[in-house]
Amino acid sequence: RAIFFARHYAPARVWPLLAALRRHRDLPDVDIVVAGNDEPRVPAFPGVGSSWAKTCRRWPGEKGGPLPPAIFASTTSRGVMDLPWLDFAWYFPRKPHKLRTPPWSVLHPQLVEAGGKVRWEDKLEIAMHTGNVGSPFRKRLAAAAAAHPDSMLVNELFIGDHGKIKQTCRELGLHTQGGHQQHKCFMRFEDQCSYKYLLNSASIGYANKFKYLLLCGSVVIYVQDGMQHKEFYEHGLLPGVHYVQVATADDVPAMVRYLREHDSYARAVASAGRARLAALDVRAIAAFNAELFTQYAAKQRFRVRPLPGAVRIDCEDDLWRHYALSQGWARLYLKEDNDTCIHPIPAGATLGPPGWGGAYNGSKPRCLAGHDLNPRAQPDACKFEKPFSTSESFAPPGEFPVTHPRDREGWNTRWKKPDGSCCVGHVPPL
Repeated sequence: RAIFFARHYAPARVWPLLAALRRHRDLPDVDIVVAGNDEPRVPAFPGVGSSWAKTCRRWPGEKGGPLPPAIFASTTSRGVMDLPWLDFAWYFPRKPHKLRTPPWSVLHPQLVEAGGKVRWEDKLEIAMHTGNVGSPFRKRLAAAAAAHPDSMLVNELFIGDHGKIKQTCRELGLHTQGGHQQHKCFMRFEDQCSYKYLLNSASIGYANKFKYLLLCGSVVIYVQDGMQHKEFYEHGLLPGVHYVQVATADDVPAMVRYLREHDSYARAVASAGRARLAALDVRAIAAFNAELFTQYAAKQRFRVRPLPGAVRIDCEDDLWRHYALSQGWARLYLKEDNDTCIHPIPAGATLGPPGWGGAYNGSKPRCLAGHDLNPRAQPDACKFEKPFSTSESFAPPGEFPVTHPRDREGWNTRWKKPDGSCCVGHVPPL
C-alpha cells in the first residue's frame, strides 16, 4: 500500500522484516500479511458470536478450504483478531521528511540521554501536550487546558506549521504558562523532558508518541478517552507502575494535584516508565520480531514459496527505489551505503544500476495499491492511457510489477541490455 501521504512512509511497513533478518539470519521462512493502516482490520469482540460470524462472512477464504491468513496490524486490542506489527513511526526515514521525527534507531539513544539531563527537582510541575489537536479527544484536552491553566498546557501545532514556526516555546518564553496556545512555537524532545507530567491523548484510536514520552523520565498521564488500540510494547506496561491513567481530559487537573501531593510516588512512576522503554532499543525490537516470526512460522502448515511477481528486497534502499515516484524523490531518502543489506556486499564487487548492490530491479507499486479510486479522491488515477504517474505498475497480478511503458523516470528502460531485454544488473527471479 502506498497511497498519497503514506508513500513517504510505506517502506516502514517492511523494515521490521529487514531489521530482524539482519540480526537473526537463521529465521524460518514465513508468509505474512501486513495491513498498511494505523488501526486493526479484523474485529471480533470477545463473547460476541455475531462479531466473529461477520468477520468470517467478510473474509470467507476458499470454499471448503482454509480461512484467510491472520493479519498483522500496527495496533491491536482485545476486540480484534489482528497480530502485532510495528507502527510506521518506529522506522521513519533517516533523512529529513515532512513529519521531522527521526527513526527509533536514532531517537532512542538521544532521548535516553536527553531524559537523563533534566533533574526531577528542575522539571516544571504542569501537564503538557504539544502537537496536533485535530481529534475530538485532543480538542477536549485543549478545552480542559484552557479551563485549568494552573495545571495544564496544550501547545497546538499542525504538520503544516513545521515550515512556518521557527522558534521554540522556550525561546519565546511561552513554555512556563499554562492554557491552550495555538501555532506560536514548537518544542524539541529535550524541551518536553523539562515537564514533570506529560499528556498522552488519542489521535486516531491511539497515540504513537507514548514511547517517546516515557523516555523523558517524566510521569506520563495516559488519557483513556479514545484510546481503543495499543502498540505491541504497551502490553508490557502497567498503569500505576510505568504511567498513570485517567478516564477523560477533565480528570487531568485532579491527577496533577495528586501527583504534586505525592511527589515521591510520581518520581517512582517516571523512573519505572523510563527504565522500561530504555531497554527497548533496536536490538530488543529485532529480537521481539524474530521470536514473533519463529512462532508464527511454526503454525504454518504449508511450504512458503514466493508468489509469481514477487519483488525481492535486500536493503533499505531497495525499498526507497521501489516506492519512489521520481528519481529526485528517491535521492531525498536513499542512504547509498548498503549497510542495511541482509546479505553483505562482497569486497571488491562492482556496483551499478538499477540496484547498486541491492536487489532492486525496476519494480514499482501497482497503481491500484497506490491510489484511492473513490469518486471524491482519484477515480481516474489508474487509467492506463493517461496515468497519474508512470512510476507505477500496471502489470497484472502474477507478473513482475514493471513500470508503465511510458516510464518518464527510466526505472527500467534506462538500464535495458543492448538486445532490449531487462536489465543491466538483473537480479534472478526468487
